[in-house]
Amino acid sequence: MTTTKETDTEKNANLSENSSTAEPTFAGLSVVLRPTQTTSTLVNLNEWLTSIEPVPIWIPLRKIDGATKVLSVMPEANLYTNLMQSLWQQIAGGNFVEWRQKPYEIGGVEVNSDSLHKIQIAISAVQPLPATLARAIHALCFRWFANTNPELAETLHKQENLPITTGWEYCSPKKIILKISLLQKGLLAPLLWGMNADLGQEITLTGIPCRLDGWIDITQTSNFEKLTQQPTQNSIDLKFLTPTSFKQGKNVQPFPLPELVFNGLLRRWNIFAPETLKFPQIEWNGIVSAYELKTYAMKMEGGAEIGAEGLVRYRFTDSEQARIATILAHFATFAGIGRKTAMGMGQTVIS
Repeated sequence: MTTTKETDTEKNANLSENSSTAEPTFAGLSVVLRPTQTTSTLVNLNEWLTSIEPVPIWIPLRKIDGATKVLSVMPEANLYTNLMQSLWQQIAGGNFVEWRQKPYEIGGVEVNSDSLHKIQIAISAVQPLPATLARAIHALCFRWFANTNPELAETLHKQENLPITTGWEYCSPKKIILKISLLQKGLLAPLLWGMNADLGQEITLTGIPCRLDGWIDITQTSNFEKLTQQPTQNSIDLKFLTPTSFKQGKNVQPFPLPELVFNGLLRRWNIFAPETLKFPQIEWNGIVSAYELKTYAMKMEGGAEIGAEGLVRYRFTDSEQARIATILAHFATFAGIGRKTAMGMGQTVIS
């Protein structure tokens, strides 16, 4: 994401793109608010863009370097083109606003055109949360999509290869950080629009009253084009953060063999990447050159799933396979690896 103050030519070029295409122009827009002591007449940010329909909602992001970033959220990503035009018109007419009873100057507009996103939000409970959160987290995310667009939620629910992964980190028995990754540009808007009603409010997980934090953090963004520009690594270190396993014939394999890891990633890449960036099928000749793994049981309602956690080093002697494996390893940060990534398994980072 980049902060921009566009020229008229740049704005007109962006605004001329067809917002009805399957691939939206923007994934999101936000404004940068800087504290001010102005005595000018202030307009409440919630009433600042009431001239467009639907009226955007405002969701705060993490405060960085003294500046507050607030997402201007619409229910569909294709609506952001018109929103962008309205934002620039409003800024031209005055850039002092009130947000949560404090005066701010609008310091710029942040344009997010990426396709891949990782977001996180804190959830606090009134009593210790159980280890069996997978289905509850899965259902919560789908409820947020359904709040915005029930047909979208139903379509996602029927997909065999979901463009969503979830995970969570226990900060304490009564607090977790919910982590959601999205593999399609158009999903960020409906997720946030549907989530907004719960921000700062009470929700229920596994029958336990919880409170959702009032702001979100977009921790990482990228797109397929950027990932293809990663410098090639012949040696790739992957860290499996949550239990990871693979379907191998009629069995479940917990060891992350190279062909299981990279064939799975290649298949998901080819489902979601633009046509021009898709890869051919590959007979992988990579090897595991080092590993430090343990098997863990991820508890789920009705049972447990065995998978591996830890570090694995993969080595490729073929330069083209190394290039593609590097790209796919970075993609794994968003897509996860192996089975049931939409329920918290296979969360991975490249070391």
